[in-house]
Amino acid sequence: MLSNQKWLIVLIPLILAPVVIIPKADSLQSTPATRDYWPTTGWRGVLPEVQGMNSTLLNEFWHTIRTTGGVQAFLVIRNGYLLYEGYAPGISMNNLWRIYSATKSVTAIALGLAFAEGYVSSVNDSVLTYFSDRTIQNPDPRKSNMTLWHLLTMSSGLQRSDFGLGTQPDWVQYLLDSPMSHEPGEFWNYNGGCSHLLSAIITETIGISMATLVHHRLFTPMGISVYEWSADPQGVSMGMAGLSLTLRDLAKLGYLYLNNGTWGALQLIPAEWVDACTYPFFIFPNGEGYGYQWWIDIPVNGYTMRGAGGMRVFVLPDQDLILVFGAAPYGSQDYYTYFDEYIFPAIIGDTVSLYAPSWVEQLPLLIGILILIVSIVIIALFWRRKTR
Repeated sequence: MLSNQKWLIVLIPLILAPVVIIPKADSLQSTPATRDYWPTTGWRGVLPEVQGMNSTLLNEFWHTIRTTGGVQAFLVIRNGYLLYEGYAPGISMNNLWRIYSATKSVTAIALGLAFAEGYVSSVNDSVLTYFSDRTIQNPDPRKSNMTLWHLLTMSSGLQRSDFGLGTQPDWVQYLLDSPMSHEPGEFWNYNGGCSHLLSAIITETIGISMATLVHHRLFTPMGISVYEWSADPQGVSMGMAGLSLTLRDLAKLGYLYLNNGTWGALQLIPAEWVDACTYPFFIFPNGEGYGYQWWIDIPVNGYTMRGAGGMRVFVLPDQDLILVFGAAPYGSQDYYTYFDEYIFPAIIGDTVSLYAPSWVEQLPLLIGILILIVSIVIIALFWRRKTR
């Protein structure tokens, strides 16, 4: 029988074991409040204080971010109401904005429509099965393993080749012919070609362009009627860019996701699809992540549509808040620096702040692992001495 001292040493790892259990990541979605209206025909505007925000701080923020360069428009929507709207001189709420790579997030929404209507059955479908009528160059077993999930998460393994698309007579063929650089899923590699292939898959399965699908199944019920969407030489809607919207309509897309894919009485996108789009399948050293063509803002517990130069739609479910930024294509802003200074303090009665960096969040876990390792070493040394 073991002595009390020996039992204590043996029990140390068992006592500490729960410390090192890695919890499952929570969804960034929260249950939205009951809405008293939907902005299909337009956003209702109220003073910021009516929805619990400080107008003075929002004014200061708009002045600061506009004068530091790049940002030309700013919208704040909370609890479904438009609280703040600012535009640089010469720009109005009716301006169409090229949203650049934020188009990728709309492509993900479109694929969610295709799933909802049964045209696409699984994200695990092989990409090449959708193009069985094409002869594809650079055959590679890894290319055969490439699935829709890999396209959605930017982990296709394809060599990035979207920079030269504009000079190609057939964009889809050019992308499919691209050589593989990695096994699918092995690395995250930002590649607009993945987004364009998703658009092509929608056309292959439904027989209409992605823009046509979105027009009938998404934009029309949401009251979005004025927009532009470019296409490739074969008429495939650009999946990586090319969409232009007003900022008020762009905000509606963030609001759709904030409400788990519902719009009034309609479930336009399955809630499960919204969860997948906003789940951080890949997490980067700066604490950000990437889902299905959406950026995950783990430091502020939200997610974003992002375009060149600082075009942004931030969705913050915890605060029932949407922030829209219109920016010049070559501007640059580190938006996180403003959250602690202006955005969170502007929420009256709220004490939120930037979340701790990912390594700080994992500090208790790391300490627990270290203690467990030390305990195991102590036990090993103890038994070694006793058995001599």
